[in-house]
Amino acid sequence: MKSPDAPSKQLTRAYRLSKEASNCLTIAIGSRSTSDAAELIDEAIKLATRARELREWA
Repeated sequence: MKSPDAPSKQLTRAYRLSKEASNCLTIAIGSRSTSDAAELIDEAIKLATRARELREWA
């Protein structure tokens, strides 16, 4: 059984993951290496997807 504050923790984690995804994209934009940028974009997609899942379950 979930604790009463579980949705709050999920939303907090979702927010942090969203910010980290945003940071990855910011770094990717400034990257001179296309392979590094691609890896950062892939990571941002994974983080944003997980954040969305957490928000849906909260």
